[in-house]
Amino acid sequence: METVIEHSGAVSEHFVADCANIGQLLYWHKFGCTSIQVRQHKQFRWLLINQTLQSIIERSRPNHLLFPHLQIFAQYWQTLPTPDRVLELGLGGGAIRNYLHHSYPDTELISVEQNPDIIHCYKRYFGGRHDTTLRCADAEQVLSEPGCYDWIIIDLFSELDAPMFLYKHRFYDKIRAALNHDGHLFINFLAHHESQLQQLKHLLITCFGKPPDMVKVKGYSNHLVFLSR
Repeated sequence: METVIEHSGAVSEHFVADCANIGQLLYWHKFGCTSIQVRQHKQFRWLLINQTLQSIIERSRPNHLLFPHLQIFAQYWQTLPTPDRVLELGLGGGAIRNYLHHSYPDTELISVEQNPDIIHCYKRYFGGRHDTTLRCADAEQVLSEPGCYDWIIIDLFSELDAPMFLYKHRFYDKIRAALNHDGHLFINFLAHHESQLQQLKHLLITCFGKPPDMVKVKGYSNHLVFLSR
């Protein structure tokens, strides 16, 4: 089979393209239009939603980040003061959650995932901690609740493009209200057209009063968005 990890330490593009057809199938579930798979090859285990790779971990080191976009995020996070409270919207296989638990053990981390089957897979196959800070809920519902965060991380599944509510002004108003005054927002944004990036940039300028920093991940559709409150 193709090499899973490149010399750089990140997952290979060939593996991303072929991962739905290789390895051992550990779990498969279909509900409505959504299918979920967990597959494994040697020390690597990964989660797919509708044939699209969502997360991959090294079983002996589940806190080790393998996606290029997550490695870029982590490099930036390491330059910031340790956060007291972090809100993660979107769980996948829990790569971000595992990393943050390991790197910031004293930080209160709340992860929100709407699909209970994803939470089940995380707990059973991806080293997930069974605690009350992992919530099965809607992202906008949680943002409407009282509470402020030092970091908000948005990494929500959509097979081809960003979820539609990421283009809604109301969503970012709630994000801004939930951030502490010196807080930081991080978005993993999938965009295939420049117009999508411009629309997101306009929304963030309108809500936060300043433009975000955006980084394109080489070889992927991921654009990483960084913005301070």
